[in-house]
Amino acid sequence: MKVYNEKELGKALHDDVDSIEIEGDLSNKVIRIKATGKVAWGLLIGCMAIAIPLVIVTVATSGTATIVTSPALVGVMAPSIATLGVGATFSAVSIAAGATIAAGGVSKISAGVAGLGKLRQYKITKNGNGITLKMK
Repeated sequence: MKVYNEKELGKALHDDVDSIEIEGDLSNKVIRIKATGKVAWGLLIGCMAIAIPLVIVTVATSGTATIVTSPALVGVMAPSIATLGVGATFSAVSIAAGATIAAGGVSKISAGVAGLGKLRQYKITKNGNGITLKMK
């Protein structure tokens, strides 16, 4: 399955798709997220319960364009931003928000966090202008 944005990737992770193709800048962010160590991963996951409701409407309607402007989100995600950088952190939140939407909405935040967590179950292979995620 080919995905073009964080929302689609979140849905694919939620749905346990065996093979996911990603191109462009999103592939670089996924590589960075996936390479995160256990401590940084724990910080990222720990912040999701607060961050997902702040972005879910934005992700559902227009992607990630306005997420970076939210001072509340920047404050909540500061530890992850310090480790992953702004782009990868906000992509991670958007992926989790996409998985939350796929699971049924804001009441399913734990499913969204679990969806992002599934990213660690995939192996990355590079292919031309992007990557392919394959279930281990």
